[in-house]
Amino acid sequence: MTMDASQWLEQVRGLVPALTDGMGVVRKDHPGMQGAAVVFPYLRNGKPYAAKWRTVEGKDFRSTKDVSRGLYNEDCLKSGDGPVIITEGEIDCLSIMQAGFGRVVSVPDGWDEKGDKRACLLGAEEALRRSSAVIVAGDADSAGRGLPRAVANILKGHEVRYVTWPDGCKDANDVLVKLGESEICRCMSEAKLIDPTGGYITGISDMPPLPTRRVLRTGVPELDYVLAFEVGAMSVGTGTPGSGKSTITTFAAYHLAVNEDIKVGFLSFETHPYRTRDHLCRLRTARAWDDLHEAEQKQVARALDANFRVVHRTFDDIPEGHNLGWLRDMIYTLAVRDGCKFIVVDPWNEIEHLPAPGESLTNYINFALQQIRVWAEQYDTHICLIAHPRKMMTDGKPRSPTGYDIADSAAFSNKPSLGFSVHQETSDDGSEFVRLTTWKVRDSQLYGFGKGSVKLDFNEAGMSYGKHETLAQIGGGK
Repeated sequence: MTMDASQWLEQVRGLVPALTDGMGVVRKDHPGMQGAAVVFPYLRNGKPYAAKWRTVEGKDFRSTKDVSRGLYNEDCLKSGDGPVIITEGEIDCLSIMQAGFGRVVSVPDGWDEKGDKRACLLGAEEALRRSSAVIVAGDADSAGRGLPRAVANILKGHEVRYVTWPDGCKDANDVLVKLGESEICRCMSEAKLIDPTGGYITGISDMPPLPTRRVLRTGVPELDYVLAFEVGAMSVGTGTPGSGKSTITTFAAYHLAVNEDIKVGFLSFETHPYRTRDHLCRLRTARAWDDLHEAEQKQVARALDANFRVVHRTFDDIPEGHNLGWLRDMIYTLAVRDGCKFIVVDPWNEIEHLPAPGESLTNYINFALQQIRVWAEQYDTHICLIAHPRKMMTDGKPRSPTGYDIADSAAFSNKPSLGFSVHQETSDDGSEFVRLTTWKVRDSQLYGFGKGSVKLDFNEAGMSYGKHETLAQIGGGK
């Protein structure tokens, strides 16, 4: 016999009728769902504008079509002066409210490991900042571990804490059902700061929640043996002038975006934005941007908008220029506001570097790269720096540079999690190819490969790369 919706809310979920009735949670059938369902109305200024359905048996969800929902129970942010608590579900929100907390909201459809559900938090940022503090009470799973850091990044400078649930409890409703309202209160009172000043010490068992270590891959077999990019880390790429280091980085970035369904940000200082657009267009359509009809251009642009952001520099009203502080602000906006998981800075040499009086350029670069590595971890993104090598001795034949060949500091070799080089070479049979070499892999077990190289052919029309074929293979040999 199917349980009635009101019985399910009270007997299975432990929610009292006075609360659920007051929040307008009722049984309501949905044409696309089978079995009893409850509906959670989304209110704005006291009036419903959207809804979410959930079946009593199983986990079938439906939401109002074509409506962008904000935070569940967002009206509670309009009054009161206590902390705001953020959960990952309407039932968790109601569970904490039942424990006596009035200013509780929920992200509409939980969090995910991609971190691409930030729109509702950005929309409520001003209201959240008016609180004395924000407490993140998400789920104790791999996705939920990324929510506290995402909230702290959006509310940078505001007090943000996180809740740790008791063993055996995944979320607030688990705690309510198994341990009662008093245990929810205890968890809230013991919520810990995300970013305590200077640092903190924990044991192994009480480490703070952090996003799951994620390695981004292009899905291109030839590249995946030598290139992968860890979210929360920094990589450095280099190459001799004209070798195509910017081109191959854009090629990799495009395939990362498609294969991993992520957003990519470009800070390309030596590449005109229209050239970046044309490159992405060729990779998507195998045609140049200018060869498309106007309607096709609009269609391609909308498709590329889903995965790519391009930074445009302006030169007015920037007293200190495009320096490290400016770069931090751009990376913060791309990573936190736009949700980019891969950010290309190309080239590093175009940043206006301003060492402190008396500071050597070597020490400054060491500090700057350390900061960039921290930003990647803090903002939960990958930052790929492209840097020019110094003028190298050729010994009659140019060689592929490494991190130690980049101008001004050995830190370019020591700091990144992954380092790579792009170099043009000629085979013994006269065929030309591009050699992509990985000269640094900090965690080969995580990345799945060590140092190595691959030979690639460049298709100029499509701005793409494939496995190198010798003249004999393509019919040019004898």
